[in-house]
Amino acid sequence: MPRDPRTLALLAHLAAYLVAVAISAAVNLWLSPDRLWFVWIAAGWGIGVAAHALAFWLAHTRRRERVFLDPHARGFAVHAFAYVAVVVLLFIVNVTVTPKVWWFYWVALGWGAGVLAHGWCVFFRKCAPSGRRPPSPRLRPRSLRRYPRRRTP
Repeated sequence: MPRDPRTLALLAHLAAYLVAVAISAAVNLWLSPDRLWFVWIAAGWGIGVAAHALAFWLAHTRRRERVFLDPHARGFAVHAFAYVAVVVLLFIVNVTVTPKVWWFYWVALGWGAGVLAHGWCVFFRKCAPSGRRPPSPRLRPRSLRRYPRRRTP
């Protein structure tokens, strides 16, 4: 049994997914076998499990590209994957359930703006070389402050 908490979290997420899909499939096939709706639950939650697995893989690989080393770039890659997967799923839902009314693009536009802002912050914003902003002067230890505060008697 793995001891790494991230591996355990991924396995717990996968186990919960399998149990929930099995229960929803049983309920679906018992109550309304003529209409299969558990597939949408499996697809939607499957995107979340796949995004979790992608984040796990990106963090545990030994490659040297930026997307593997920089945690902000990894976060953006997972966010972009989830965005594309969900928009494709919503497009399929839109075509199969309500083909006369197009609504999936509203989600694509709104969430796409967030993904673009996330990408801009990760790849184009000026930051310290480590990817973090320099700490506030008040958060630095006194020995590193340029002008230490005066103590009042």
